[in-house]
Amino acid sequence: MGSLKEERKITGWAAKDPSGILSPYTFTLRHSLSLSLSIHMYLPPKNREDDVLIKFICCGVCHTDLHQIKNDYGTSNYPMVSGHEVVGEVKEVGSDVSKFKVGDTVGVRLLVGCCNSCRPCQAEAEQYCKKKKWAYNDVYTDRKPTQSGFSDSMVIHQK
Repeated sequence: MGSLKEERKITGWAAKDPSGILSPYTFTLRHSLSLSLSIHMYLPPKNREDDVLIKFICCGVCHTDLHQIKNDYGTSNYPMVSGHEVVGEVKEVGSDVSKFKVGDTVGVRLLVGCCNSCRPCQAEAEQYCKKKKWAYNDVYTDRKPTQSGFSDSMVIHQK
């Protein structure tokens, strides 16, 4: 079991423009924004204790990935590491993780975040949460872009 506290840089295959060409791209795995303030500055972000680190084994290629890579919807943000039909192995878990243990095989869906407190979230219908976060082409609360399955790993909430 690891602490999930250190920053990790990984490599993915990113679209850097709507050409459809993917190239290697290095980025830092997701961290949550610490809401504590100290002298009007944010403290360094750290991972939540209910996060897991997943090492990807394989990732599907969906038509949505292709549309997003090529900016067919007019909403793409680059660089973008897409891919959301992902299978991986849990490598580390936070201290409050109860659903998984190191070595478990897991899947990652298109949604990777939600508020966990609204009516849809409480009913396990996160797809209707107004604060949901997509696996890629979205932005976490710390303003860092979501990056997904066309990479090595991901830090994600156990839900």
